[in-house]
Amino acid sequence: MKVEAIALPYYGIGDFLTHLPFICALAKKNKESKFLILTKSRTFAKELLSFEKRIEVFYIENDHTIFSSIKEFFRLKDLFKKKKVSRIWIFHRSPRFAIISFFSSVKERLGYGIGSQRIWLSNSNFLNKKFYNSFPIEKSFEFLKINNIFLNSVEPKLKASELKRNQIKKKYKKFIKPWVIIGFGSTDIHRTWRRSYLIDLINILDKRKKYTFFLIGSPKERNHANQIIFECKNIKSKIVNSCFGMDKTISLISQSNFYIGNDTGSSNLSLALGIKTFIIHGGTPPYTQTVYRSFFPKLYNSKYLIPILPKTGVLRDPHLKGVESIPREKGMDLIKPEQVADIIKKNKC
Repeated sequence: MKVEAIALPYYGIGDFLTHLPFICALAKKNKESKFLILTKSRTFAKELLSFEKRIEVFYIENDHTIFSSIKEFFRLKDLFKKKKVSRIWIFHRSPRFAIISFFSSVKERLGYGIGSQRIWLSNSNFLNKKFYNSFPIEKSFEFLKINNIFLNSVEPKLKASELKRNQIKKKYKKFIKPWVIIGFGSTDIHRTWRRSYLIDLINILDKRKKYTFFLIGSPKERNHANQIIFECKNIKSKIVNSCFGMDKTISLISQSNFYIGNDTGSSNLSLALGIKTFIIHGGTPPYTQTVYRSFFPKLYNSKYLIPILPKTGVLRDPHLKGVESIPREKGMDLIKPEQVADIIKKNKC
């Protein structure tokens, strides 16, 4: 069976999930091929793609020092030779993967063709210059388009492991529904809702009816979740510290009734799993105005996405780095727990 590589050197879960439709489109187009995904470990791609039998994930280095670059050159060259990779799709402007593929005798080397990358590619149909500064998903869409692969939708679709789903179902079968996923963490302080606001929201919702609240985050955030639970000790609803590994997190979200929380990897997971997702957008604009702006509403119009925005204030420019973000008091702090609770109520959750 033919082996094709896909280079996706992006950092986070959200970045990877936005590119999942492109991976699926290639797999659908080339049904006789196996695929080797090259990406960063922070994407959790191995867990996200565990349901795909023809896809294998290989994690690449996170740093870009001279030593690591030389080391990775030979690692990938050996990998390409071992797997007998005959074609590579490079979803990035860097010449690195094109150069490694060239010296690994990969016959077909397809990429954007930006700058010096085109020297090392085998294709001659390159990305139009007007897309050079576009969002990565826009570049990727056009990249497949010029290679005669067309998508009807760019909405990511994710599956949960049946085994893990059954384990979660068995473990929490006595816990009352609705199940509410609380995404309390974020890597960017400017798009993180204050803990006090989150606690107030839980108290407001608890007064309306009984829920089971699952606090999700990385295992490193367990102490933060415990603090939230401690400060909500007088409520009737059950609160569970659910800072699990990725496979259990996916299975738990897939069986929940809705998600409420920050714009982070967990909100992207919720959307991809087809769960109603309330995202508190005080530090970043909604996805329909950023990554999916060119595809909304024709190719991206998720019925699960419910953005919650400040009534006043300034939304962060999505092209800015975190350190250049607007301060919390001009963004996230303007979204009050009462506003969020009312929106949840209006959506009958």
